Amino acid sequence: MRGGRNRPSRRAAEPLIRVDPDFEHEFPGASASATECYANLVRTGDLLIGLHNEQARADHGLSATGKQALAVIEGAREPLEPGVIAERLIITSGSTTSILDTLERAGLVQRMPHPEDRRKLLVDVTDEAVAIVDELLPSLHQRERTIVDDALTPTEQRTLIELLAKVQASIADHAEDPPARGARRVKRGNRRG
Repeated sequence: MRGGRNRPSRRAAEPLIRVDPDFEHEFPGASASATECYANLVRTGDLLIGLHNEQARADHGLSATGKQALAVIEGAREPLEPGVIAERLIITSGSTTSILDTLERAGLVQRMPHPEDRRKLLVDVTDEAVAIVDELLPSLHQRERTIVDDALTPTEQRTLIELLAKVQASIADHAEDPPARGARRVKRGNRRG
């Protein structure tokens, strides 16, 4: 039983992504376990974000980035410059312009002159966008709870957070490390062509 429910799990607790048994031979210096952790962490995040994105598109016709842009702007509780939106979404200014154009045509954001600099604009959400965010975000968070509570006990959830924090700290610690270079060992005769 997981998450206090009285029903058995429908699936085996096996990771979605496994590497081949000869992985460490093919990639000298690699770790099969580390690669499986990395690949499954990314896959899990992709699956969860995919569910959120599907719901935003189905319920409100929002693209993944449009949903994120509305959440960023509404969450700021004040109008933002397009450059700030681009930074927070980690996208280019050209992509931001395209997203804002789409959201503006849908009546979800409005551009207005910057009060201190005539060369700049500010972007704010409309009342319609606030209503969408107010309905969408609680629904997404409820889905997160359902999925995580079904899979993990409260103790396992705390452990997962602690483990993810360790991985995030290690990423920060090694962000400036030069990449290790090595050669792949592969038998070309075994490939299908």
